[in-house]
Amino acid sequence: MGDDIRFATLSDIPFLLKLEETFPERRRFDKVAIARSINSPHQDVYIIASNAIDVGSITVWRYAKTWRVYSIAVLPDHRKHDYGRRLMHFVISKAKESEVAQIALEADAKETRLIAWYESFGFIKIGKLKDYYGPREHATKLLLVLKKTPNTLRFYTNVLVVDRPYPWLKDLKDVEAITAETFLNDEQYITAKESRVFNLCSSYDYQSIGYYVSLLSSARGLRATPNVATIEDFFGETIASSIGDEIDDLIEKTLGHRRDKSLKLTAIFGRYSPKQYSRLGRALNRLFDAPLVEFTFAKNRRWQLVNVRPLFIKDIEVTPSIVQAISKYLDNKRFSISGIKQYKYDMAILVDPKEPAPPSGKTALDRIIDAAEKMGFYTELITKEDYHRIPQFDALFIRVTTNVNDYTYQFSRYAYAEGLVVIDDPWSILKCANKVYFHEAARAENIPTPKTMIISNKTSISDIAEQIGFPIILKRPDSSSSQGVFKVNSLVELKPKLKELFRTSELLIAQECVISPFDWRIGILGGKPIYACKYYMAKNHWQIYNWHAEGGRVTVGGVETFLVEDAPKDVVNAATKAASVMGDGFYGVDVKVRDGRPLVIEVNDCPSIDHGWEDKVLGEKLYLMVIGYFLNKITKARQT
Repeated sequence: MGDDIRFATLSDIPFLLKLEETFPERRRFDKVAIARSINSPHQDVYIIASNAIDVGSITVWRYAKTWRVYSIAVLPDHRKHDYGRRLMHFVISKAKESEVAQIALEADAKETRLIAWYESFGFIKIGKLKDYYGPREHATKLLLVLKKTPNTLRFYTNVLVVDRPYPWLKDLKDVEAITAETFLNDEQYITAKESRVFNLCSSYDYQSIGYYVSLLSSARGLRATPNVATIEDFFGETIASSIGDEIDDLIEKTLGHRRDKSLKLTAIFGRYSPKQYSRLGRALNRLFDAPLVEFTFAKNRRWQLVNVRPLFIKDIEVTPSIVQAISKYLDNKRFSISGIKQYKYDMAILVDPKEPAPPSGKTALDRIIDAAEKMGFYTELITKEDYHRIPQFDALFIRVTTNVNDYTYQFSRYAYAEGLVVIDDPWSILKCANKVYFHEAARAENIPTPKTMIISNKTSISDIAEQIGFPIILKRPDSSSSQGVFKVNSLVELKPKLKELFRTSELLIAQECVISPFDWRIGILGGKPIYACKYYMAKNHWQIYNWHAEGGRVTVGGVETFLVEDAPKDVVNAATKAASVMGDGFYGVDVKVRDGRPLVIEVNDCPSIDHGWEDKVLGEKLYLMVIGYFLNKITKARQT
């Protein structure tokens, strides 16, 4: 029967679990992760069979501009028969068919034979990923360049893609209206990297020509509206129920007065009907970003969004006022760049207007935007409702306090998967969010820290008291900004506090209390220190933030800012080394000094850059350094 390569299905999970046993235990996927890969719209899992016997598999992540080979494995008894080589050639062929520019992968840096095997396909080593698999378990990053994208002049134009002729198209100005066939096959639209594609085809069904217009837009690095994620949401069974509490509340607030039980709200090129519900329409249109959408609501005890479906040009009467609406929609600053100022890249800055202590306040955000504009970025402040718009940008700067269990991490993951340069990248969020990880990494790298124990509910309380000594600092693994951190002064306080904290976490950090009037905060960007501050403790408190000050207020200590070269050299060196175990992103490292010796307390992702604080000495230069990091990353990625 020969060899056969096919897509994996859920029925293949037992075989794939067996293949996972060929990997080191810490690097294996479990059943849930395998199922997620099989079902993911952004991953392909292929299985190769020989004479109807499954022998190996390869898993590929499909990003906007790059495919990534996540894993490849062949059963031990079937090696030396070139099954792995056939799988790799198969994926390379598929990538070329999809006009992907490059394929990336990572390999254990110690596996020199495996790396040489990848190099036999044309992969080249482009870097080392420190601690990629764990402390002292480094990876080598490899890249296979499939095609050199021409360094064409970047231009900004709106392209309307249709699958049938419409006489009113000639009335639109500053727009290219082309057929779907032209878009899919004309070389001009394969290399026009700054076109905004508006997909007005008459169907978005899976594998329809309209579906492929959005799919190939993403593959070419173009911004498509609707993008593939939005199209998939249209046909998802549960997406209408996952829109978030804030939108749910807006729906109830907007429709709660109605006595009927159902309502349809249409969004047609930024016009909403019924008109009195335009605010609700705009909020939902940000979530389901498409030119024409119909939202259906029903009332049980509360009003709920029960269905979202796309509308199509063929289904509406295009009057002169609709043509005018289309022109206005296309002129919206989200899509077209002013003719006076041409921008090279687009940056989204994720903010939460309701956050009480954001990493950057309004004045700092204005300075970030000014610096970005000077360096060629068009910037836009976005919120959690703009998740579906991520593929429209080249970079994402997260200025909301991050959390692995909320939307900030999902934004980071999605942006990274779409090929954006991201601060903070998902790995930094994961690592910095867990103090257990830092403790282990710090111990492995001999980074000086206060005496620290990882404890569970089985750890002897007397051992904790004996090894650490009172007062003891207890930290939840996901603590940040002085929250989730507690000081206990005696055994009497320790026992109930441990009982309380173990209800929410199976592991805790116990650390000796180092009393000091201030912490050094060293900002590290791309492995280099860029600012140094003294963060003073809040008044009459042992932490920088006092979240429970008198009168229910939140108080914060003062700050003193220095040039990096004016900060103690050993403090800066310790902070730089500590940040290196987290990655090469943007970190704020907190360091205390005791008896002249620096002690690293923690490494934070999403560090503060605020006006009058971190920027007090460098001013505009600090913001330009941060934006320069984005620019260098984007430029480097597009040159490979």
